Amino acid sequence: MHTVTKQVELTIHTPNDPALLGRLTAITGSCGVEVLASCSYWDHGGAVMKLVAADTRRMTRALEAKGFKCKSDSVLLVETAGTPGLAAALGARLANAGVSVLYSYSFRSEHGQSYAVFKTADENRAAPLLEMEALGRDQAAAAPWQPPAEPGLLAEHAMMQAT
Repeated sequence: MHTVTKQVELTIHTPNDPALLGRLTAITGSCGVEVLASCSYWDHGGAVMKLVAADTRRMTRALEAKGFKCKSDSVLLVETAGTPGLAAALGARLANAGVSVLYSYSFRSEHGQSYAVFKTADENRAAPLLEMEALGRDQAAAAPWQPPAEPGLLAEHAMMQAT
């Protein structure tokens, strides 16, 4: 089943120093808080890590205690059950509905759980759209599989209906 929740995403900037990036990664992995989703990239000032944690306050305290500054912002977190291409389809659905997606990323945990994170210009419109899309996909996945009808059976059935 897919779920859509509003979450707090932390953004941490570090200078271009591999030792600091290593410390940052070590803290996020050892502070006892589950990381639900994360991504990292380089910008003009150094490394940037974005993460959604199960306990944002505890993660923030752990990072700030070690000298990192955390910026928080709201995002939508979609549990995707590992469906390939779902994040792209959800982003397209939002764009088609006129909701601007500022950025998104996907994350697969070591336990096999998959998430997609969306930062949009209008979360109040985006959340119900994502929920409806997820519900539709869940219903389609739950529909019983039917083997394709054999061509001869279709013709026989049509003749029986005609008489």
